[in-house]
Amino acid sequence: MNLVKLEIERHRWDEMQCGCDRSAAHVATDLLRLAQGGERGFDVETLDGHVYISSVLFEPSVPTVSVALAALADDISPDARQGFLEVLLYLVAGEGQSIKAEAEGRDLIDECIHAARSGIWLLYSEMFSGRSVDAAGYAYDVLTQVDDDDDRVRRAQAAAADLLPWDLRPE
Repeated sequence: MNLVKLEIERHRWDEMQCGCDRSAAHVATDLLRLAQGGERGFDVETLDGHVYISSVLFEPSVPTVSVALAALADDISPDARQGFLEVLLYLVAGEGQSIKAEAEGRDLIDECIHAARSGIWLLYSEMFSGRSVDAAGYAYDVLTQVDDDDDRVRRAQAAAADLLPWDLRPE
């Protein structure tokens, strides 16, 4: 959990407005708990209403991307790995943002995509790891949103075909 803790501590969560209209300080605690796993495992719904609601993003979404990437580089459970990949997909495939972010002239979707690009090779590694078909599928879906090199994405899809869910395999 060292990488996750390090990344969480880099951000001023208490200065961000959460989707629940409180400080986002509790989001940092939730992210660490999700990375640690435990009896309840990883529940993506924990972040719903705080980091995002459906496809609408809130201020903590951008640092959540970097925490998710740190988690993928850290020693986490398969359940947490898949959960963080699913969260990444929600964040880079967002369709809207909070009124506050809009008023500030921010583009949270673009900021999330830009942040996710810093971990592009982590995503490719996950796609080829063979750890989990579902995790590989989420990694591929995130890559289709963040990697501008369509040829690389297509070639990786073909090379990792047997490691992907059947509906993501090239025809």
